[in-house]
Amino acid sequence: MEKDLDVLAVGEVNVDLIMSGLCRLPEWGTEVLAGHMELRLGGSTANFACACAALGLKVELVAWVGRDAFGDFLLRELDHYGVGRRWVRQAEDRSTGLTVSLSGKNDRAFVTSLGTIDYLKAQDVPQEAVAAARHVHVGSFFLQTALQPGLAELFQQARAAGATTSLDAGYDPSEKWDGGLRQVLPYVDLFFPNEVEACASTGSTRPEAAAETLASLGPLVVVKRGAQGCCAHDGCTFYQAPAYRVPVADTTACGDAFNAGFLWAWMNGKSVPEALKFGNAAGALAATVGGNDPTVLSPAALEAFLAT
Repeated sequence: MEKDLDVLAVGEVNVDLIMSGLCRLPEWGTEVLAGHMELRLGGSTANFACACAALGLKVELVAWVGRDAFGDFLLRELDHYGVGRRWVRQAEDRSTGLTVSLSGKNDRAFVTSLGTIDYLKAQDVPQEAVAAARHVHVGSFFLQTALQPGLAELFQQARAAGATTSLDAGYDPSEKWDGGLRQVLPYVDLFFPNEVEACASTGSTRPEAAAETLASLGPLVVVKRGAQGCCAHDGCTFYQAPAYRVPVADTTACGDAFNAGFLWAWMNGKSVPEALKFGNAAGALAATVGGNDPTVLSPAALEAFLAT
């Protein structure tokens, strides 16, 4: 079947209020100053979609926003970044989700008002969208509580239509680290947890062991480790790649940029070790600018970065 869409990104889009340049996180009853503030498009799935578009992939987003000023803002931002939004709908009974991102030099923390973030259900994903895509990606698994029950079936439909699939874990606010993840992973080609999420999902203390455990369920598991780089396991072989040192402005969307860089390389026939380098390069470039700014990403930018 002829595919006219490279990536279908399924999940959430929300407003990010990014407070960057923090020396530390505030404690109760105290106040810290941010060096900079921005209001931007956010959400793991939407960040990933924007990064994919910057890398030249044709991408559409399936998500909900509210019928409010923040929702209108997000629709304009998707247009600006070249992400298709014909399947982004505005809910009448929910406000647009919002995340306050507190970003320091080496890490970040988030406070989120869910709104439409956990509103999407599997039946909201049009079959025509799945049939049109070469690849289907779902972000923020643990936040997508309404999507979780139907996700295994959605991925099965994607595979039956000839698409590959990927999943980003995201942090589990309940810290139960379940949500049916192990029932979904057999239908996932690429699983993108970070090391905290991988270890918490398996009860392991080592990301290498966590990757091997998760890979035994079916997917190629790619574990993001921040300044430690990344590692991967395909069920037989373990891989790892060091991070690149860059001047860090903000780490808010680095993991989503990594996912897009890895996927771009993988979809273009690169080996796993090569794709890990492209993922690290995309994440490093994203760290050099504030907020979710995918304009630093392009195939030429990744190639030039790796060449130096």
